[in-house]
Amino acid sequence: MLRKKSLFVLLVLAMVSALVITGCKKDDQPAPSGAALGQITFKIVDKPAEAVLQLQDGTIDIWAFNITDQTLYETLIEDDRLDFRISYGSYSEIRFNHWGPTFEDGRFNPFHDHQIREAMNWLVDRKYIVDEYLGGLGEPKWTFLGKKFPDSAIRYPHIIAEIEEHYAHNPEKAKEVVTERMGALGAELKDGKWYYDGQPVTLIGLVRADLPPYPQAGHYFSGLLEDLGFTVEIKELPGSEANPIWTGTHPKDGQWSFYTGGWSSPSIPRDSAHTFDQFYTHRVMPYAVFTTLQDILEKDFPELDEASNRLRQKLFSTLEEREELFKTALWESMKMSNQIWICDKGGANPFRSNIRTAVDLAGGIGDPSWVFTTHRVDENNNIVMGANINFGAPNLILEPYNPVSGSSYTYDMLITRKALGDAGILPDPRDGLYHAKRIKSAHVVMEKGLPVGKTHDWVTLEFADEIKVPEDFWADWDAKEQRFITVGEKYPDGVTAKRKSVVVYPDDIFDRPLHDGSKLSVGDFVMAMIVNIDRGKPDSPIFDPSEEATVAASLLALKGFKITSTNPLTIETYSDTWYMDAEYNVSTWWPEYGGYAWGGYWHMIAVGCLAEEAQELAFSKVKADELSVDQMDYTKGESLPILKKHLDRAAETNYIPYAPTLGEYITEEEAAERWQNLQNFYEKYGHIWVGSGPYILKSVHAIEKVVVMEAFEAYPDPVDQWFFLLEELAAE
Repeated sequence: MLRKKSLFVLLVLAMVSALVITGCKKDDQPAPSGAALGQITFKIVDKPAEAVLQLQDGTIDIWAFNITDQTLYETLIEDDRLDFRISYGSYSEIRFNHWGPTFEDGRFNPFHDHQIREAMNWLVDRKYIVDEYLGGLGEPKWTFLGKKFPDSAIRYPHIIAEIEEHYAHNPEKAKEVVTERMGALGAELKDGKWYYDGQPVTLIGLVRADLPPYPQAGHYFSGLLEDLGFTVEIKELPGSEANPIWTGTHPKDGQWSFYTGGWSSPSIPRDSAHTFDQFYTHRVMPYAVFTTLQDILEKDFPELDEASNRLRQKLFSTLEEREELFKTALWESMKMSNQIWICDKGGANPFRSNIRTAVDLAGGIGDPSWVFTTHRVDENNNIVMGANINFGAPNLILEPYNPVSGSSYTYDMLITRKALGDAGILPDPRDGLYHAKRIKSAHVVMEKGLPVGKTHDWVTLEFADEIKVPEDFWADWDAKEQRFITVGEKYPDGVTAKRKSVVVYPDDIFDRPLHDGSKLSVGDFVMAMIVNIDRGKPDSPIFDPSEEATVAASLLALKGFKITSTNPLTIETYSDTWYMDAEYNVSTWWPEYGGYAWGGYWHMIAVGCLAEEAQELAFSKVKADELSVDQMDYTKGESLPILKKHLDRAAETNYIPYAPTLGEYITEEEAAERWQNLQNFYEKYGHIWVGSGPYILKSVHAIEKVVVMEAFEAYPDPVDQWFFLLEELAAE
């Protein structure tokens, strides 16, 4: 038998697909409908070694993070009670506070200078970090692109190679740049230490205590900074304490200078063009550390700003144009370096051997793959319906839970996304392509010449010389009059699009039950269409400044959309945003909200809107800080009495939100039923997060950091519908 380390490295380098033997129903019995699990208890297990011990003794059944420690990996191999699958989508960063030149209290911040930030790429020895602190179980990286995924490994390896050569480890060059820039900025080097206005230049490092290769690599980086002459104060904190500092405070407060963090791709990134906007602009992430990037982009990096926006909106027509935009964005983002990338990590995602769960090749054990595949099996490999499991995660309840702009941390979204909200289409954890879930079929028309192909039969693809957008379709939203603006109004001379998407839902889609006993309705779809635009409109009572740029950018590409039939539900979309897979060009308009597509239904979303309109709560952290109120939490805490007050008032008045438009889709009878159902749900569960997914949020225990979900008994789908995702993907 191969030594365990050799085997693991071989697995990482070969990027072996996950293979799990599916737990099957007995051959003579049809699969029952409903959720596979009875109750799921999520709890914090923050250390890998503790997670393995708890897996061994059965305290937990799954741990929602990957293991990179060599000794623990050997334990996973040798212990018959344990199993695992490999993923490759986790990656590490060092992020810089870009505010400056001084913080509000007058302290000098050297990282406000982009040349000093850029020099950190030469300072850090990425290979040393991987070898020393990950035992070789990773790969150095210089850009956010995953080294194993298409844009880096297949499309643009030559650009990546040039960047890696230019920014190869060169501490002498880093020192030269830092010394020149610090002097130019007015600092003085005395006895090997930097001073500004007579005070030592002190950096505050937020070093994660729970995220390999940190904390060790964080201390290594701090030592390098001290060698350059900086005074460094380290705060070694778990994510639950570090995250509220770097995301929850304004950069001008100077509570941190650099942060050693990490990210993960929830699914295989077949097209990473949109991700520049997430990491390098103000248009996606709702935290001040991102929203304050706008001035930097406009002043120093207009080429990055333009290239990033064009890539996100797909404002190009050929692969050659795409490559040029990638080249510009990659090089300019290296110069900007509001964060530097350290490494990709290959890790083992562990669970007990009587558990079956799909492990995404990028995202590991995460949303949505766990939701529709996780189950317990007996000694004959048959599913144990209604089994209870315990789910361990390194962190939980990091920020408030709400379905519009709540906690976007990976561990919280194990709970709040598809387990509660369901989905129109679902990504395959083995190759990243979408499968039809709630939709029945889709038809995609692309502008002739665009490099688009298709794989699955649920979508059809054709090309057209020109795609004209009908004048009566919706193209924008008038927040003051609360009505859609038509294509004819917005584009009086007409407009064309690069893509047309037509989705058709099943005939029985409006029989689908919600967790509170309501039935899905067309109003749920229209409400999501409205709110996702309305929050970015200054005339809206729920206007959020952190959404303005996001909505404006989206509307540049979105040329028109409309519900063309309600029997069956059919929705057409015209857009200039496009992808190279037909499956990605399908716009389902499933009722989802925010940048992370949380599920939501019109009545429970309306309650939050009323609370924000009254300026008593706010969906986002940015808006909450602006109003000096709490960020909204649908599940716990001081938000609940406020939300309950607005729920009761809505029920008393039989409130229909956005009545000038939604009044055409929501009847008085439906509204009355919805409000009564939501009140009943609140009385039973003590919160208002109503979903339609396979699991109901039973309880959230903020002090204990425990979340409990239970099976939604009325969930209509066969329990084994998605078990094929546990099988090895056939090679073509």
